Amino acid sequence: MPKKRAFGEGTIYENKKRNRWEGQFTYIDPSTGETKRKLLTGKTQKEVSKRGKKFLQDNEDGLLPNVDKITLGGWLESWLTDYIKPNVRIKSFEKYQSCLNSYIQPRLGHISIAKIKAPDVQKVLNDLLLNGGREGTGLSTSTVRATRRYLSMALDKAIQVGVLSRNVVKATTPPRLVKDEIKPFTEEQANKLIAVAREGEYFYFGVKQRKKNTPDHEYHKAMAYMVVSVALSTGMRLGEVFGLKWSDINFVTKTIYVQRALVSSNTKGMIFEDPKTKGSRRKIPVMDQVINALEKYQNKQACYANLLGDKFENQYKLLFTNTWGKPVDTSNFTTRYFKKMLAQAELDTKFSFHDLRHTHATLLLRQGVNIKVISERLGHSTINMTLDTYSHLMPDMQGTAVSALEKMFKL
Repeated sequence: MPKKRAFGEGTIYENKKRNRWEGQFTYIDPSTGETKRKLLTGKTQKEVSKRGKKFLQDNEDGLLPNVDKITLGGWLESWLTDYIKPNVRIKSFEKYQSCLNSYIQPRLGHISIAKIKAPDVQKVLNDLLLNGGREGTGLSTSTVRATRRYLSMALDKAIQVGVLSRNVVKATTPPRLVKDEIKPFTEEQANKLIAVAREGEYFYFGVKQRKKNTPDHEYHKAMAYMVVSVALSTGMRLGEVFGLKWSDINFVTKTIYVQRALVSSNTKGMIFEDPKTKGSRRKIPVMDQVINALEKYQNKQACYANLLGDKFENQYKLLFTNTWGKPVDTSNFTTRYFKKMLAQAELDTKFSFHDLRHTHATLLLRQGVNIKVISERLGHSTINMTLDTYSHLMPDMQGTAVSALEKMFKL
């Protein structure tokens, strides 16, 4: 069979039996350093030559052979498993995985990673913003931006390992970030919620109301009341509250130490995680009222545990447990306790538990407490984070400044 050289690149010849042109191209496999041959085919000699040029150029750029067979979906799965899962918190991994699996895989996962173009990605981002949520509603700008960021990270790694030559996501435009409006409780609403939590009239299991005045009812009522009280008086996150152990409470110095968070994992259930940042690991001075209430609650928990005996296994010495002394499922607490408290208090059930944290911060701001003190109580990594979050809720500090000057100077 006659062979022809085309443009001095590889050996290209016509295979009449298969009615096609074929080319053999010699290259160095960047993953092994071995010299190999690559067979490329096409309908014409020119087509094979063009494909050969691109293959050799990609190889010179450090791309792995057969990258055209790697789909975006296949790479994302590998990236999540090999590069992300071992190096981030389980909740962070699940967020990466959820965004990419829910929003990118169904739309672009089947396409070869080498053929993904910036307009393809931009179209998906735009669609997510308009129709990406449940029932055709649009996703929040923060979710779309996060999805874009995760996809860009995956393609950056693809470049590093020789799967891609450039990151097309960087040629897209992210949506302008629209922050969700912070919705803190008013002082009156917060006190109303505390009163309802204290009374414990909201308890239900299914359609049956929990029997009152039983040890079980009294323990759960005291537990839920203390959860809300601690959250409002410290600004702690939901997971931080449920991650508290009795060793974290210093009754003498009236201080709570935040050492960990209890979080819900799709694969491992409820797990403990270390604080996200150095600032998140903190100590929070608390009121005498909180310390006194915690002492009473500690006695109530001890009596309840003694009543149940071996059935109550609080192996982690947690402040807040379920009926049998196990860690509380945080989402379960929100739906079966917190939302019912809101309804009983005739408050908007769209309030989230996290709004207790916002309430703690905003009420202190309105009392003129120094922003740095508030930032430290919240465990923010920088004071700028606190300012960015709450500055629009701060009182008119310029008016306060003028009043202060009037007291100092007699002009």
